[in-house]
Amino acid sequence: MAKFPTEVERSVDIRVPLGRVYAFFWDVVGSARCIAGLENCREVGPETFEFLYEPRSAGPVSMVVRYTSAYSGNGTDEILFRSVASASGNTDAEGCIRLRAAGEGTRVTLRQCIAPETPVPRLVQGVIRSFVEREAAAAVDAYLAAVKRELERRA
Repeated sequence: MAKFPTEVERSVDIRVPLGRVYAFFWDVVGSARCIAGLENCREVGPETFEFLYEPRSAGPVSMVVRYTSAYSGNGTDEILFRSVASASGNTDAEGCIRLRAAGEGTRVTLRQCIAPETPVPRLVQGVIRSFVEREAAAAVDAYLAAVKRELERRA
């Protein structure tokens, strides 16, 4: 199966203090509710979480993204995540959430590299690669927009 590593980095300003933003992201299961297309996120070990997405399709190819990631944070302004081996995983995911004070709020920068296995014939890999890249960028944009709405709504 082919994997298509795709890296995306996006930032958003949220009118909420840095400490509250960090706490929101550190609650991985709670903040995962802002991920569009996510079917389930559950804790499977200490600071380790399994993510299962709804089925996606592009033309004749259909897939379900599944991965388990371990999280580590510095308690103030950075959270790292990286895939760990799992029996059902079919995607590598790693990245970093960085926060910094910005005016009266917080600047959130999310960098994510995701590499889903895609069961595609060699002839259509180019088409699928562009689909994966578009989907990854759109997913990060939608996630950050949902986080911003949720945190500012609570403020």
